[in-house]
Amino acid sequence: MNSSSGSAKILILDGDLPPALTIARSLRRKGLRIEIGSHETHPLAGYSNTVRAQHRYPNPLEQETAFITWIAQRLSDETDDLVIPVTERTVNPLLRHRHELNDTRLALAPSKALKIVLDKARTVELAQQLGIPTPASRYLHDPAELAAAAEDLSFPIVIKPVSSIGSKDAQNIPLTVSYALNPDQLRVAATHTLRYGSALLQEYFTGDGVGIELIADRGRIVYAFQHIRMHELPLTGGGSCLRQSTPITPALLSASTQLIAALHWHGVAMVEFKHNAATGEFRLIEINGRFWGSLPLAVAAGADFPAMLYELLVEGAVQDWPPPRDGVICRNLSRDVHWHEAVLRRDVPTGPVTLPATRQVLKDLALVFSPRHCSDVQQWRDPKPGLVDIGRLIKSYATRITGQLHDRWQRRRQRAAWRNGQVAHCVSQARRILFICYGNINRSAVAHRYAERVLSYRDLIITSAGFHPQAGRPADPTMIEVAAEQEIDMHGWSSQSLNPALIQQADVIFVMELAHYQRLAQIFPKARSKTFLLGMGLPDANGDIPDPYGKARTQYQACLRQVMAGVEQLAHLLKKQP
Repeated sequence: MNSSSGSAKILILDGDLPPALTIARSLRRKGLRIEIGSHETHPLAGYSNTVRAQHRYPNPLEQETAFITWIAQRLSDETDDLVIPVTERTVNPLLRHRHELNDTRLALAPSKALKIVLDKARTVELAQQLGIPTPASRYLHDPAELAAAAEDLSFPIVIKPVSSIGSKDAQNIPLTVSYALNPDQLRVAATHTLRYGSALLQEYFTGDGVGIELIADRGRIVYAFQHIRMHELPLTGGGSCLRQSTPITPALLSASTQLIAALHWHGVAMVEFKHNAATGEFRLIEINGRFWGSLPLAVAAGADFPAMLYELLVEGAVQDWPPPRDGVICRNLSRDVHWHEAVLRRDVPTGPVTLPATRQVLKDLALVFSPRHCSDVQQWRDPKPGLVDIGRLIKSYATRITGQLHDRWQRRRQRAAWRNGQVAHCVSQARRILFICYGNINRSAVAHRYAERVLSYRDLIITSAGFHPQAGRPADPTMIEVAAEQEIDMHGWSSQSLNPALIQQADVIFVMELAHYQRLAQIFPKARSKTFLLGMGLPDANGDIPDPYGKARTQYQACLRQVMAGVEQLAHLLKKQP
């Protein structure tokens, strides 16, 4: 690759996310022509005055082949001097099809190294070979291995998908880290992760989230920067929404240097650690082999990694850059608002996370008035993305509040229907009763079987169905066991998918959640007047009977009790009728 700065054109993918906006702003300052690509219609970076054109490509998570075809066409046109993927949504498919594209204009690290850092188990293995501390880890690829894998780990346990992008039914699915405080939570979280790929169980190491951000030239770090996470979302651990630049910790840089040399890394990366400042101990968490979410802080502090990457990949070498500034603070406004909401709601499980004191929250909030404070998105010189970001934040809260008010109104109507005799009248006139949930393998299934027993004295046709598109599935094994304890036989069950004929034939319909009622009303508006929440007839209930699928056995038992009570309430209404 060789192009003079004034004529070079850069295509930045994942333009809906703040790091892409940061890259665009950075490279525009070098006089480059910036174009943005995204699968979204109105990507955030597309509003920037630094962007000359924007393009929409197929969603790589849903249409990987079409996305690669789109990229191949762009590369064949030979108009882009550099194509920069920003997240693993685009990095993963580009890596898988790199041999087909065979183009040096893709800003990707060497394939062998990239495959290692995208696989958390292989990353841990490499670190252990180098003697770099990692959390105690156990590899898991089947639920049957769970007990053996977890037996020598103490709670809390971290459950990590081996790849951040899992796959199922030919679809790519983003996955996140989860935490378990007891065996039930571990089983649920691990089972969910294993549906989409392998998992890594790790000990929970207490410490600050610290990142060593760097650029390397064929395995040699040529520039490094360090930040510490101040706010993370979710509170149990995730991407930072408030972070600060700090002096580099020698031990962390040394570990990063070893890893980068062993990988023969070429390009940008962030090596993430948990660091206990009081003891000096640390653990490697992962390596991000692409641009990272906290990139705006690095650039604001003078560590302009997008510009350095351009110099490395297009001009051949990274220039001499001045050292970054310590003490710079950067905030992702919209995510940090959600962080404050989570703190106020105390939205965190009991266990490893300690909520910050009110004094600390106020102190962090006051940082907006500091001259050291900056924003991921909001900038005076490029105001429109910041205004759009704020507008979207306001709209999201307005939508939530409106939705909550609408939900309350619908719940009041449902409660009134049970109290004013509307449900009783519909049931008394009915010959066909239909129970609906999502999958028809737990709640509506057991309601069906129990209603056939309890209402057997009436000339009724009982049916059930689910929104799930796949029919013919057996009942959930845990529900079979739990129902058997109440002498409800679920063996031989075969699920049914909801269809217009079932809705039309039913005289009265009972759903398990308000969301089911809303979905049914949207698809079949005429069914609203005969559809009711089964759980709303119970004392002190909000109407919902939660789905126990994949959860603890106690939640299956609680679900069964609610369903049985709901069906018994129907029997009570029928007995009151003449």
